[in-house]
Amino acid sequence: MKILCDRTALQEAVNVVSSVVPVKTPKPILQNILVRAEGDGITLFATDLEMAARVQLDSVKVSRKGSVLLPAKETSALLRELSDPTVTLESTDQRCRIESGGGSFVLLGEDPQQFPDETQVKSGKRLEIPSGRMLRMIQETVFAAAREETRYAINGVLVDAAAGCLRLVATDGRRLAISYENVDAKSEFKVVVPLRALNTLARALGEGSKEMLQIDVGDKQVVFHTGKMQLVSQLLETRFPDYEGVLPKAADTTVEIQKAVLESALRRASILCAAEMRMVRFEVGEQSLRMTAESSARGRADVVVDAAVKGSGGSINFNPDYILEALRVCQLDQVRLDMSDDSMPAKFTLGESFTYVVMPISGA
Repeated sequence: MKILCDRTALQEAVNVVSSVVPVKTPKPILQNILVRAEGDGITLFATDLEMAARVQLDSVKVSRKGSVLLPAKETSALLRELSDPTVTLESTDQRCRIESGGGSFVLLGEDPQQFPDETQVKSGKRLEIPSGRMLRMIQETVFAAAREETRYAINGVLVDAAAGCLRLVATDGRRLAISYENVDAKSEFKVVVPLRALNTLARALGEGSKEMLQIDVGDKQVVFHTGKMQLVSQLLETRFPDYEGVLPKAADTTVEIQKAVLESALRRASILCAAEMRMVRFEVGEQSLRMTAESSARGRADVVVDAAVKGSGGSINFNPDYILEALRVCQLDQVRLDMSDDSMPAKFTLGESFTYVVMPISGA
């Protein structure tokens, strides 16, 4: 195999497929990327047997067809350090020579014939959504998913399609993020996709892209497909919590505030949270929001900002990190908080189709 390729395009493709490569595995061959050169371009493929990614590149001059296995970690690191706009790959006998900008590097691979084949998924249900909107929905939800392996039941994101609406829902039991989009599809399904699969998908989607992403759902797998990329993932065989029952139906107090003002004030107040309990107290006044935090070892913070308040007011305690994480992906200039007391979940409206529910810290 011998090809001449745009280095940046190759690096971006390697970054996508290498994200499914396992760090540790009893099958070392899975730590490679399969590169296959054909007449009209190259295809990169990687898998850990639970998830598989494939990216096709056309900006390639193929001098000799063939295939080679490249070690994912070293290939990614090497492409990141090269600066020349083009790169040449030439393979013989499970060895691949990479030349770029006067440098020459030889990577040792394994037999491409021993690498697992791509799995074929029998699609049962399908819908399409613009890639850029799917990326935004992923960004608005994945941060709220559980990271702990012990919370396997919600260590993923619910993808819920019904009545012409696609919803992504994530929760770790203390907070819940929902992002939704109207779609022109009759398919209905409710599946839990691993967090890692959606993070990998996000790397492959362009910000604001109008290219359509096709989602095919089978019995145990889901396929995400654009013109040049395909990601296949096993579904989590678990029951997702009833998220609709968690959403507050009413609130005693509504607070509207500039996002930048809330974010800045909350960051300042959180500096003096107690180490043993990350907590900031929200005190809602007549037309103001006061945030206080206190630590016996560090001191006390007291920050007051203007806000538009409706209702009876009151106080409520939050983990500031939960609020700040959501504000980082919020695109609105003004956000809304609906709250009652520390026994009831509070709802933040952070976008036209982005809702965030947080359980307050009670009894503090």
